[in-house]
Amino acid sequence: MSISEKRPDHSSLSPRKRQAIFRATHRGTREMDILLGGFVEHRIHGFSDADMDDLEHLMEAPDWDIYKWVTGTLPVPGNYDTSLFQRWVAYQMRKSKQ
Repeated sequence: MSISEKRPDHSSLSPRKRQAIFRATHRGTREMDILLGGFVEHRIHGFSDADMDDLEHLMEAPDWDIYKWVTGTLPVPGNYDTSLFQRWVAYQMRKSKQ
């Protein structure tokens, strides 16, 4: 997140979504904190229950596997290649063009 970007207000989110934000921004590798955490922080207000299930499943995978999937270094296994994951990839592509 750049200095000019304002963090969204998460005070009205459910405990499940607030916990997901914490987990996405405290992954264990700085790269994933930025990539996954930035996406989750800015898009979680629109996540459905199914999206939350997919996010929680994705966050169980090792960081370096997720990093390789989102950067296209490795193919995404089918059980992780969800609508949420595809939206994250599109978000990253837009961010990289800015």
